Amino acid sequence: MSLSQTNLLLNGSFEDINICTEYKSECGVEGWFYLQNIKAQMLSDYDQVLPLGVNSYGLFYNWLGYEDFTPVIGTILPCHLQEGKRYTFKGMISAKLNGQLEFKPGIVIGEKFYVPKRPFSANMTPDSIVHLESLIRKGFYSFEYSFTANGKEKYLTFGTFIKENTLAGKHALIGTQSISLVLDNFQLIPADSTETFCDEFMANKEKIYHYDFRHKEMDHSLYGRGELNISFDGPDSNYITRIKIPVTPVKADTLKLGDVLFDFNKANLKPATIKLLETYFNATKGTNAIDSIYIEGHTDSVGSDTRNLQLSLQRCESVQDWVQKNVLSKDQIQIHPFGKTKPVAPNSTPQGRALNRRVEMIIFRKVVVSGTGL
Repeated sequence: MSLSQTNLLLNGSFEDINICTEYKSECGVEGWFYLQNIKAQMLSDYDQVLPLGVNSYGLFYNWLGYEDFTPVIGTILPCHLQEGKRYTFKGMISAKLNGQLEFKPGIVIGEKFYVPKRPFSANMTPDSIVHLESLIRKGFYSFEYSFTANGKEKYLTFGTFIKENTLAGKHALIGTQSISLVLDNFQLIPADSTETFCDEFMANKEKIYHYDFRHKEMDHSLYGRGELNISFDGPDSNYITRIKIPVTPVKADTLKLGDVLFDFNKANLKPATIKLLETYFNATKGTNAIDSIYIEGHTDSVGSDTRNLQLSLQRCESVQDWVQKNVLSKDQIQIHPFGKTKPVAPNSTPQGRALNRRVEMIIFRKVVVSGTGL
């Protein structure tokens, strides 16, 4: 994933598995929720043509003739969106159903999980997703849906519009119709390439991932109130997406801290790391010449997405703490954990993985204009 492709959804690849409280077994994916009449199943997928990862998400339910929006799954946004800004929701979908049924995916983004005919859904309007494109793999389509945020979005509900085609003398269908969906690679991308995660992204992710209730408990919460018992503490400003410092290579230096400068699978700074940082900043023109520092954390592909993102964040924070104590104030430092999403070498070899495990510090210099003293 590049800088311009920050995905604001949790577990959009459906790789992280949830262990539910009721049965102490796998019964869904982390960060995504559904009503009880939807059956969920993880599907192993080693497709060589499409980037589907290890798992795809299978959803199964019965169609009883209801032609308006039917919610299938939903998720909580870990960061608030910015009012007036544009976003694109996209992903991949495959559907199996009776050929006499007409199918469209749909979406609702609002303050609640959308449930038809419930009072809390009265002010939310589902919309169909009409931008679909057939992919190389038979039966799969990519979709895109763009919208302008009002700043109050909390839940994204994904679902379907299905109706029966009785034109041209077709007979009406009799009985229950089974619907089978396969979903993968869901993303929510800001149109502004400088927009990134909120300060509390990781903390909110942990709270959402720790909600392990499924079945009756989840059904009661979503159907009864349109929301789960998950709350974010602190001022709203901590939960709004933020703008990254633009990278200007002409006026910036990059200091790379390789994997050997950290203990294995840990984030603490080794003595060699501290010596390198001290040597670098002592050799520069002093802190007065530095405008700001942008710290990126990266890992190799070994391990789960969650652990890689967590480790890259922790290493960023360790470097940030040192810089804050010795070089700049906190408001001049920004961090961005990328996990395994920005490799600089193949992960197929030990040497390549070692190169991918790194922290990069981008040091922005102040513009010095002759005679102004700036």
